[in-house]
This record gives sequence, structure tokens and C-alpha cells, in this order.
Amino acid sequence: MNSIEIESAEHYLAAAEQGDVSAQFNLSVMYANGHGGLVQDFIFAHVWATRAAHNGDKEAGLLCDFLAENMTQQQLELARKISLQCRSYKF
Repeated sequence: MNSIEIESAEHYLAAAEQGDVSAQFNLSVMYANGHGGLVQDFIFAHVWATRAAHNGDKEAGLLCDFLAENMTQQQLELARKISLQCRSYKF
């Protein structure tokens, strides 16, 4: 991991929180793979993929399906709860 990857993750997070759909999808992929200094976390990957899908990204829906197949029911419920909270903050 290098500083460029970390900066990239930080950039995507800031943009994703502002509602940037592409950044939301890219951040979800980074979480799914554990890139950019992020620990692999299917919960947060699903949260950001859900946000991207909700905001119109077609690929994000496919990623949500893949992630859901590899998550426990508890993880999926937590991801959905967090996603709803994000929605209330409009991102």
C-alpha cells in the first residue's frame, strides 16, 4: 500500500459523502477488495454499493448482489441499516 492509494481512498470517501455516484461505486470496490489502505469490509462495500445503485449506477446493483451472497444475514442487516442512515444524510 502506498500514500497514493490512501489519498485515493480519502478522495473517494469525500466525494462519495457529497453524493458522487462514481466515487460511491469506486469506494465500494475498494472496501470489497481491501484496497487503498482500507481493510476488506463487505458491510461498508455493500453500503456504498447500495448508495451508488440507489443513485443510478447499474453495476453497483450487481456488486450488491455479489456481496450479499458472501455476507451473513447479520452483516446484511447491518449494511442495510447503515445505508438507510446514509440516505437520511442525502448521500
